[in-house]
Amino acid sequence: MPHASENCIRPQGMKRHQPGTLLIVIDAQKGFAHPDGSLARAYGYDEIRPGVKALAEIHRFLAGCPPNLEAAFVRSEYSPGQFTGGRLDHPLANLCVPTSNIDCDWADGLDVGRASSVVTKRQADAMDSPEYRELVERFVALGAGTVCFAGFQLTTCVKATAISTSTTYRSQGVRVAVLQWLTGARASSYQSGHEPQSRVEHACSELRASGVDVLRQPDDFAERAI
Repeated sequence: MPHASENCIRPQGMKRHQPGTLLIVIDAQKGFAHPDGSLARAYGYDEIRPGVKALAEIHRFLAGCPPNLEAAFVRSEYSPGQFTGGRLDHPLANLCVPTSNIDCDWADGLDVGRASSVVTKRQADAMDSPEYRELVERFVALGAGTVCFAGFQLTTCVKATAISTSTTYRSQGVRVAVLQWLTGARASSYQSGHEPQSRVEHACSELRASGVDVLRQPDDFAERAI
């Protein structure tokens, strides 16, 4: 991949990108960040506010990142009742079920044209999708070595895919990072209640224990020179 020009527009706080970074945006779809998506219909708009904020950050990041940062989008298509134990009367029974609602549509304003690849997954972990594995293997074969993740949800699909990607490719020298300020989760996932950690904190602990970097803000991204 060519080196970025010194004249490239960069996101705030970013000093430079080394060539060979793949950004994978997971599930930037209306099901997770739209008031008429399944998540908001099931739990209310306040529950998706962190996702709406993360989506705005993704928009800004994609608008400003240099051309040598390759971006790929992963979208979900699920089966009815896939995450509700087969119950079809559950409010999430049709989460990202094609043609059932707006869930599978791209989030409003998403620059899909910025992606060099678009692949579809049918499980929470994108590694279960041959299209996704082919995407990462092609990238690694070109000699590049960093895969970064953004998108939805941090506690489920992003976590699962980042961990399995790290586990599969770390022996080939691939570094994996989750850009936390570009990920969304349900508002309740940030609350610990009576537990020692919130679901978000627990997910970040699992990621780090699996060798995945969790970068909380753009300055962290810049300091790691990803």
